Amino acid sequence: MKKMKRLVAVLLAGIMALAMFTACGPISAPVERDAALEKSVAEWTVELGKDVNLELTEDAELTTISAKCLPATVKVWDAMIAQDQKSYIAAQTELLNTLEAAANGQKVAPVDVLVLNSGELTKDTLSAAVKNGMSNIQNILNTFGVEKPAKFGVTVTKQKDYTLVLFMVSE
Repeated sequence: MKKMKRLVAVLLAGIMALAMFTACGPISAPVERDAALEKSVAEWTVELGKDVNLELTEDAELTTISAKCLPATVKVWDAMIAQDQKSYIAAQTELLNTLEAAANGQKVAPVDVLVLNSGELTKDTLSAAVKNGMSNIQNILNTFGVEKPAKFGVTVTKQKDYTLVLFMVSE
């Protein structure tokens, strides 16, 4: 009888432990920023802006907003790559909520630039990615009410399949 009670107790403990994990989704790795690459991207952005007569300055507050939005943006791209519509919608909602809270009433546009990990992120690859996505970038700026971009913040993360550059742009 005593052994039976112990067996039941162990089984119940095991069932309870398994039940804790049933509601959990996939565990994603934490998003790590690449500070050295962020510094380079910020410098390149100022230079590339000058090439098109756009005076851009880096802004620490916008970089903080970008850092807060980076994990949700990674989730958006991961869901898009996985073609998981439900996760994509949830990640987009999370991103917009995070941006709204972090921006605190400012007009801030999140501009994400994705570079596949087929090579290294350089000034040329960043420039090409921005040029290729210029119509989308302009739509994002318009949607968020940023008519004359002047300030930006940037964060960069290297994921398994891509490098994500997340700009926050404001006037």
